[in-house]
Amino acid sequence: LSQKAAELVQKGKEGKIRPDDLEGGTFTISNVGMFGITSFTPIINQPQAAILGVCGIEDELKLVDEKVIVCKKMGLSLTFDHRIIDGAESAIFISRIRDLLEKPLAILA
Repeated sequence: LSQKAAELVQKGKEGKIRPDDLEGGTFTISNVGMFGITSFTPIINQPQAAILGVCGIEDELKLVDEKVIVCKKMGLSLTFDHRIIDGAESAIFISRIRDLLEKPLAILA
């Protein structure tokens, strides 16, 4: 999988990626956060089942133990086809992604 991904990245960088190189997917990740976008609603690429939108990271003030601290906050948007995926399962999925991003070492468990 990582070898195929590396090949597609290289083709993209060289401007040689073709539409048939991108066919057959079931899930897309769209990252507009690198442009400073903090919220958006990605649109599903049919016939795929879902798309995860990754937003930009911003500082947020938070009150912890009566002290104001600066935390990093990043939004995620999941758009999915209700004919394929149940809303509750989607919520569980996005919660798991959040948990792994907040505590990345948990992926090893």
